[in-house]
Amino acid sequence: MYVGHLGVALAGKGWRREAPLWLLVLATQGCDWVQVVACMAAPGSSPMWSHSIAAVLALATVLLLGSYGVTRNRQVALLTAAVVVSHVLLDYVTGVKPTWPGGPMIGLNLYDHPIADFALETAVVCAGWLVYRRSLPLEVRGTRLAWLFVLALVGIQLLGAFDLAFLPRVPKCV
Repeated sequence: MYVGHLGVALAGKGWRREAPLWLLVLATQGCDWVQVVACMAAPGSSPMWSHSIAAVLALATVLLLGSYGVTRNRQVALLTAAVVVSHVLLDYVTGVKPTWPGGPMIGLNLYDHPIADFALETAVVCAGWLVYRRSLPLEVRGTRLAWLFVLALVGIQLLGAFDLAFLPRVPKCV
């Protein structure tokens, strides 16, 4: 999943207005950022271990403690950890990820069906945005800028669907 993860962060902000959106975006993208750092540190050495169950639980724990340290809010800390875990759960639908380093790969691999992937990710983004809108002041919720935000996310996802449908796949860590 690509842009759909941001839908989860947006929904989290809608559920807990006091949760910093930057923290939820960090939580929802954390597995991918860990993977990028791992690939830069040791190219070709890591087949998505950052998405293994153990790595996700470790990252969720680190961000739970870190978010509690920043916000002093137990609900925000728990939400942050849940958003981290949501990343790999959604990736099990759209891709194929390891259960543990060196363990079996699992997933439905919707990436092989770009139209279905686009539909799912768009639904997640739109649902998250609808929940997020509740955190906005009433006078902002229906503005063009609010609608442009969700349309931009869907547009970015459309580019991703085009990429999946027409461009050759390359390994994520070479």
